[in-house]
Amino acid sequence: MNYKQLEALIYVTRNGTFKQAAESLYFDSSGEEYITPESIQYRIKQLEQELGVSLYRKRQGSSRVLLTREGQLFLREALEVFSRMSEWRSMFLESEKGRLTFATTQTVLIHRMVDAIREFHTRHPNVRVQALNATAAEMENLVGEGRIDFGISTRQPETGELEYVPWKKSPMVLVLPKGHALSGRRDVSLMEIADHPLILLEPEMRGDRELVDESFRKAGIKRPNVVIETSNSEVILTYVEAGIGVSVIAETNLANTRREVDFVRLDPKVIGKTEVGLLVREGQFLSFRAREFLTFLDPSFRDWLAERDVRMEREAIEETNGRTGRSSTAKVELARAGLQHAAAPEDEPEDDNGFNLPKRAKTSKK
Repeated sequence: MNYKQLEALIYVTRNGTFKQAAESLYFDSSGEEYITPESIQYRIKQLEQELGVSLYRKRQGSSRVLLTREGQLFLREALEVFSRMSEWRSMFLESEKGRLTFATTQTVLIHRMVDAIREFHTRHPNVRVQALNATAAEMENLVGEGRIDFGISTRQPETGELEYVPWKKSPMVLVLPKGHALSGRRDVSLMEIADHPLILLEPEMRGDRELVDESFRKAGIKRPNVVIETSNSEVILTYVEAGIGVSVIAETNLANTRREVDFVRLDPKVIGKTEVGLLVREGQFLSFRAREFLTFLDPSFRDWLAERDVRMEREAIEETNGRTGRSSTAKVELARAGLQHAAAPEDEPEDDNGFNLPKRAKTSKK
């Protein structure tokens, strides 16, 4: 049993005759595959030999093909198998070309994703990677609208329509100009930090900035002396190096920095740790490209992807059973596949064991 055989059976059921099935398959393949009615019939015959049953019969005096009772029962399962096979074929065919699009913050792009992008590009040089710099709110919109494959966000989403998987945590640090009075200290209180001009990420950079603001609020500091806000951590380090002020940011921002600055790691019990995580749309089918990239990013995502596949499969089965019931007939499955049952003309009454399916409108190939 193979993809071509299932395809032949479905197209014959949809179009009603071997000739129309061949024409429809030709047009659907954009003319890339020339196929004859005899080829369609041969594929179904092979399928019948493997199953040991007759799947169709011809109406007497007509070229119209009707499914036998066994054909109807088999088609119900064949539609599901064919759909999954089509998904996998598409996934693998597109894995070596096309585009991978994701969004994250500048810090994550610079300090967390370089190795994964290098590995992915080495494996798939013909795939264009589009890495968008976005805030957490922007990422949620992009993922929710299906405009990107996934996001690596600095906060958990505010809507249940998105899935969030915690990935990395980073302690917060106080960044200081070289030789600052607080340099070399083992710990610094938030009250001491608040006495200095602060250069912080802007409020729109949800996650890191929320952590800082909440920590000041809990410490009773209502109005910290914020003198500069920016969306760029490299700008923060540049201005701290210039002696304009101090900053509180995730330690990840200091990785491989060339800025001449000092830093003091802050107590996580006082200010907590910043977190980044994977953001995908609930129930979203992830492409082969996206799945492979995520495993390059962190091998632990492989287990999560496998668990998610099982969960989505189980939910799909439960949804199908709830919608159609265990007593579902092949007619319901045909309707799901767009193969709507039509009443036969009065001079051609419908047989109890068959379906007269409407012909697909012919299209002309330009």
